[in-house]
Order: sequence, then structure tokens, then C-alpha cells
Amino acid sequence: MLGKKFIALAAVLMLIMACNSTSLPSLPYKPPYEAKDFSRLKGIKGFSNNALDQHFALYHGYVNNTNLIWAELKKLDEQHQTGTPAYAELKRRFGWEFNGMRLHDLYFGNLGGTGPLPINSPLLLRMVENFGSFDKWAADFRATGSMRGIGWVVLYEDPANGRLFNTWINEHDVDHLAGCKPLLVMDVFEHAYMPDYGLKRGDYIDAFFENINWTAVEARFLQ
Repeated sequence: MLGKKFIALAAVLMLIMACNSTSLPSLPYKPPYEAKDFSRLKGIKGFSNNALDQHFALYHGYVNNTNLIWAELKKLDEQHQTGTPAYAELKRRFGWEFNGMRLHDLYFGNLGGTGPLPINSPLLLRMVENFGSFDKWAADFRATGSMRGIGWVVLYEDPANGRLFNTWINEHDVDHLAGCKPLLVMDVFEHAYMPDYGLKRGDYIDAFFENINWTAVEARFLQ
């Protein structure tokens, strides 16, 4: 699914990482990131424990690879190898692994809720201001998530003027709105919904909406 942009990476990365591995090789430096524990999500309605376990394992792989690439880049820098193809390709790869880690952090972090957005919520008022109503915002978010393709849907706030945007993210590192703050993140790669719903992405989106942790989302908005 990574496309032609990553073909050149294969030879460089084959010996230093296993993209689906959840175990981190021994590193010469202390890794800067640790996978968060989202086991609290086990048992939520609409998400089987099996699907969550598979998704957690994938997330751990992104954390591991972020740390591994960071360590490899640091080593190449210390060896004065910054002009090499290996350094260049790892630099390009880093954002993809890092964003894969961070988007999953946000996605799991905004799941596990049980109630609606409070009627007096500042975020709800902003949604009404920008979209006309909560239902119109939700319809637009759902429509974005139902587009053909794989990726992410992110509700962004532009700090420059307070505007809200429901944005499609194709690859982890492509289509982000520079300088904007992610408030709500929904994973729409196949691994997020096919274990439980097959091709019925709409049913997965319904389950996602039933489990949004609006307290976490609004906390991001108020930061």
C-alpha cells in the first residue's frame, strides 16, 4: 500500500527493521518513545478484543520503527554519513513511521467514551459556528471517512482563526494541514475495520461515533 515512493527504501530498510514486528531490537541509545497502554478499550461496544489486539500490535510496530530509525539516523550522523543514500531514505521514512505512531496515539486516545458532547461545550459551539450544526459536522466527517481509499479522517482546528476542518489524510505523512491542531482522529485503513466489519466501513464508522471520548477531544480543543 505504500506505493512507488517507498520502493527505493526496501534494500536500506530490510536489514534494520521489520515493519510488523512488535519487539524492538537492542539500540545503542535510549529510545525517545514508548507505546502507550490502551488496554482500557478492551470490551467497548463494536470493537472486538481480537481486532483491538491486532491494531495495538500494529501501533507498537510504528513506535518501534520510529525509535529504530531515530537511532540509525543518530548513528549515521555520528559516523559522518549524512551524505549517503541510507541517511536520505531514512530521513524521508521517519515522518511516515512517526505519524503512524502519533495518529494511533490520538485515535486510541479519543475512543472509549460513553456520552455525547455536552450541549454547552465550547467545541460544540464552534462546530455550530463552522458547520451550521453538530449533525452537519457529523455528516461531513462521516462522508470524509466514507471516501474511496485508505487513510485517516482528522478534525483539525486552525489556531490562526479558529476554523474547523474535516480533513482526509491519505498516507500518514501526506495531506496534513500545516500548523493545525488535530482534535478527533479516525483510522480508516482496512486493519481498523475489516476484522470486525469486512467491507462494511459504514458500520465501523457508526461504531466509532458511538465510542468517541468527547472529554478527550474537547481537552485537545481547549489546550
